[in-house]
Amino acid sequence: MGMEVGVRDAVLEHARGVLAERFGVAIGTADKILRDCARAQGQGLNELAAAVVASCTTDSAPLPRRLYTNDGETNEAA
Repeated sequence: MGMEVGVRDAVLEHARGVLAERFGVAIGTADKILRDCARAQGQGLNELAAAVVASCTTDSAPLPRRLYTNDGETNEAA
C-alpha cells in the first residue's frame, strides 16, 4: 500500500509541475487548477493527474481540454 501511495504522490507532483510550466503559474495555483477541474468534472484527482502527465509523454494524449477555456487561458474555475 505504501508504494502505491508513493506512486500516486509522484504522479500528482509531476502533473502540478506540468501545469505550472505550461500555464506559467505557481505550484499552488497549479494544484488548485488540477483539484478544481477534477471536482468540476466528477473525475478522480489521480485520474486527471495521470492524463496531464500522459500529455507530456506521448503525442497521442494531449493535455485534457477541460484545463483550458475557449480563449486559451487556464480554467481557474474548471
